[in-house]
Amino acid sequence: MIIKTENGTIKLTGKIDSNNAKQFEDELFEAVGDNADKAVLDAEELEYISSAGLRVFLKLKKSLKGGVDVINVSGEVYDIFDVTGFTNLLNVKKALRSFSVDGLELVGVGGTAKVYRIDEDKIIKVFNSGIRSAMIENEGRMAKAAFVFGVPTAISYDTVKVGDCYGVIYEMLNADDILHYIQKDPENTDKYIDIFADFVKKVHGIEVESPDFPPIRESRLAILKRVRGNDLISDEELDKMIAIVESIPQGNTFIHSDCHIGNVMRQSDGELMFIDMASCGKGHPIFDMGSMYLVYNFFATNGFDFSAKDMLHGFTKEQAKHIWDRFIRSYLGTEDEEKVALAEEQIGAVVGSTVILAALHIPGVFSKEAVDALKKHATDYYDKGIREICF
Repeated sequence: MIIKTENGTIKLTGKIDSNNAKQFEDELFEAVGDNADKAVLDAEELEYISSAGLRVFLKLKKSLKGGVDVINVSGEVYDIFDVTGFTNLLNVKKALRSFSVDGLELVGVGGTAKVYRIDEDKIIKVFNSGIRSAMIENEGRMAKAAFVFGVPTAISYDTVKVGDCYGVIYEMLNADDILHYIQKDPENTDKYIDIFADFVKKVHGIEVESPDFPPIRESRLAILKRVRGNDLISDEELDKMIAIVESIPQGNTFIHSDCHIGNVMRQSDGELMFIDMASCGKGHPIFDMGSMYLVYNFFATNGFDFSAKDMLHGFTKEQAKHIWDRFIRSYLGTEDEEKVALAEEQIGAVVGSTVILAALHIPGVFSKEAVDALKKHATDYYDKGIREICF
């Protein structure tokens, strides 16, 4: 009845009723283990469950602080959970419907996904194999939540299974991102950067006071506090980085968390909207400045040639640095070099304080030299004295 998979998810099979409920309970609790905080149960192959089986689920839930997730539930089994009220007691998710992209036109390829045209109104973004379904489902959920609050973004219709991969179906956009607008029309770079900066500034005026949007400051602090003892960072460095993040004011401002010119689309009528919404949250706008700072300032002004071609999106270092310089001044609405310099220093300190999270989450994304340089920026800022965020 139970198969424990390598990633810790427990697969359920067959039928669970009064005849085998005790055996199921013994196997389930053994599979979960004594030290578990949470259980994830894959019900893709579960054909039926009776009230006796549901009582085992309830007993398991009471024994775990983190609760119980039941995923890939068939329609028939989901109805049983629903009619008995167990969808309110457990985190029960229906199985995703299967979708085929055979014969569909490929309209875009990115670092993590491919985009296909379904028809004149819809596209499907198919994520690469290995990207977790939870993150992908979160992208669709966040896009819907942001849209309701007035954040310009594409409408998300559904999350589906495409072979061994996952996909999100969106409305079709007659649009291209700001990055490609600049690449195709470099003489108007400043115009497009001003449009982008104005859009980001306006979106940062939207408050999303809702539990749907996690507080970025708190989530990053929580992760930072869990990496103590890692070889990539000393306890002294970590303490300084935690202090920098703690100094950032809390807020309910919408934060995209991967805010750069490749994630803002411009439609043929001039309307702009965000895409790639998986990491959205709320907090201070400084958390949204890091992506632009990292690529178009840090990598453009430091000698990390190993990554320049990929990190700079095809721009030369001079072109990339110009994009950053134009963006920060346009966003701040000032040519005051002292204020610009302080904003850059503070943004860089926040990026340096959180780069360790990216280095641990995606090994190899940055070289040791780049990580060390960013950490130094953060610790130098701390040593000079943390100042109130200037924007």
